[in-house]
Amino acid sequence: MPRIGHIILNVSDFDQSEEFYDRILLKIGFETDYREKSNDWSAKSYKLHEHNVWIKSELSQISLPFVRNVGLDHLAFFVDSADFVDEIFHDLTVMGAKITRAPRHYPEYSPQYYAIYFRDPDGIPLEVAFK
Repeated sequence: MPRIGHIILNVSDFDQSEEFYDRILLKIGFETDYREKSNDWSAKSYKLHEHNVWIKSELSQISLPFVRNVGLDHLAFFVDSADFVDEIFHDLTVMGAKITRAPRHYPEYSPQYYAIYFRDPDGIPLEVAFK
């Protein structure tokens, strides 16, 4: 059966991104299944069932700002309730994350679709939704 193997997000500051993704992904239910830091690079994998999301930083590379152009539009994570979306919104607000669209219903997607859109520390666009 075909499936997505993993998604890797390049980040500019591993420690800052690790703190951000730990607070969001671990709360959603992901677990850390791999972490490595060296003088050259750092990587961490978050796993939920057979889905893996990685963050990776290579210290020798110059990081350019994220540009929402050709490529990734956003990455969405589905949760079990609209209340959980609101909890994530609260956590993001406490962290000072950039919220691009506060939680609201999107009936044009499905009758109960409720989502928040936000950016990670590097500006990568993310969504947490209940559908």
